Amino acid sequence: MTISNYLKDKIVEIILAAVICVIIIWLLLVFKVNLVASALITGLFLVSWISIFIYDYNRKKKFYNGLQENVLQMDKAYLVLETLDRPEFLEGQLIVDALYEIDKSMAENVALYQNYNRDFSEYIEMWLHEVKLPLSAISLKLHNLILLDNTKNTDDIRKLLAETRRIELLVNQVLYYVRSGSMEKDYHISKFSVAELIHETAMTYRENLQDNEMSLLVETGDIDINEMFVNTDQKWFTFIMGQLISNSIKYKKDEGESFVKIIVESLDDRSIERENNIRITLEDNGIGIPEEDLKRVFEKSFTGFNGQRRTKSTGMGLYIVKELCRKLGHKVSVDSKQGEWTRVSIIISNDKFYEVV
Repeated sequence: MTISNYLKDKIVEIILAAVICVIIIWLLLVFKVNLVASALITGLFLVSWISIFIYDYNRKKKFYNGLQENVLQMDKAYLVLETLDRPEFLEGQLIVDALYEIDKSMAENVALYQNYNRDFSEYIEMWLHEVKLPLSAISLKLHNLILLDNTKNTDDIRKLLAETRRIELLVNQVLYYVRSGSMEKDYHISKFSVAELIHETAMTYRENLQDNEMSLLVETGDIDINEMFVNTDQKWFTFIMGQLISNSIKYKKDEGESFVKIIVESLDDRSIERENNIRITLEDNGIGIPEEDLKRVFEKSFTGFNGQRRTKSTGMGLYIVKELCRKLGHKVSVDSKQGEWTRVSIIISNDKFYEVV
């Protein structure tokens, strides 16, 4: 609050004080009061009014400026009431009381929403667990039928099995998304070898790759991935890799040989972010991502040019990957050349994983 704003707000009082001062001077002149006494009375009146304005301005300035600064500086502005002392003047007390009632009402509504959201999430998670059982049974039954049936129906059964596995992937995606809001209760950061993570990923998603006639390649150069360890959560990291593989399958080319390649690199001897020393990249030779879409691929529900062409896209896969990597303390980036390849790189730090919130 500035002095000019305060004076504008007090313009009525100032005009009233000026009118009263003029009336006092006129009365003193009418009654022929001594000039010195008249000047003294008028001076006392003016000094009293000015003193009242200065006192009122100072106490209100402290409160309003503190309120404004705290609101602008705090990340959670709704907690500003906790930073304020109760003022002495009436307007300030009314504001504090109003803020208290507003905060109370907001807290009650947020609590109701959180309870509803928690109940809904628990129901969805329970439902997903229940639906996974019949899906697994269907997959097993179809797989057994393929082994037993050498008739013309085999191709149709394989297609049904592929679609069933796709449903299982989508169910897992929803399940992990529901859990991601409270994943700190479900994850366990530990040291795993890169070979173990790649093997787990390959075993989990090999049938999906086989169903879509895609090869899985691993490129490590001179690195012994059995002796290379990273700090992560195996289950969540495997799910992240699965989402990337799912995208590679979804956006593979219609013709030609398709592959997914996992590239492992060490960044220890490089100048790029020395503390992040392992980079795992998943590369495919699919249709690629248009350059104008690259900066938005991690946005929630963004499908882009490719997603509009292919109805299977939900725009959630890479968003979930980004959120899970952030919570695990990993960094993820994407690069692509349309019509040729796409690379998604995950950089895992062995030094700062314990700082994950």
